[in-house]
Amino acid sequence: MNKKIIKLLSFCLLCMMFFISCERYPVKALLGLSDPIDSWPDPWYIYDDEINTKGSLAPYRWEDEPTCADWNKAKLDFACTDNPKRGRKCVQLTWVGNVNDPGKYFFGFGLRAREWEGGTIDMSSSGYKSLKFYVRGTLYENCELCIEIPGFIEISSADEFTVTPSWQEVVFKIDSALMKSVEYDIAISLKTSGTTNGGTIYLDDIRFTKD
Repeated sequence: MNKKIIKLLSFCLLCMMFFISCERYPVKALLGLSDPIDSWPDPWYIYDDEINTKGSLAPYRWEDEPTCADWNKAKLDFACTDNPKRGRKCVQLTWVGNVNDPGKYFFGFGLRAREWEGGTIDMSSSGYKSLKFYVRGTLYENCELCIEIPGFIEISSADEFTVTPSWQEVVFKIDSALMKSVEYDIAISLKTSGTTNGGTIYLDDIRFTKD
């Protein structure tokens, strides 16, 4: 067989393997394209190695009363390479706690559904039925992990799931038909209910699905 044909076939085979192995819409990733604001892929990864919301890609960080707790040692890293669940990176959220102050505080971030000045997004026609993510880490007494779609759902490691050093998948059922005015795709916080040493949380594959 002609050597040029063999080389061409080999190249095509490599390209096919690359596209099949990549689960995050490789054509769009290679061309720098994003989902239209009214398209709803299944699944929709809002974090998988990178932030992929329909709004601002910059996370909005929040913290409560920075003068009352040691926020200097708080860490938020969207490119953590410490044993991600899949791919090359995961999200790390670390806070040392408020060992000298028994007040209630929080530290976390939100991923906006629209640009900062863009208001909200209507997800009622999206057809999503689940919010899924992987989590691992360590939480000390009086510190919990809260996952929210503000105004619609809130789940907590104190009630709906537990955090362990090994990766585990959390699946939370949602009713997207009610989500007509969404400001944040997701909001994630470490919250205290008293004096605590805080904790470290790792998150990966945060996504909406239609099952």
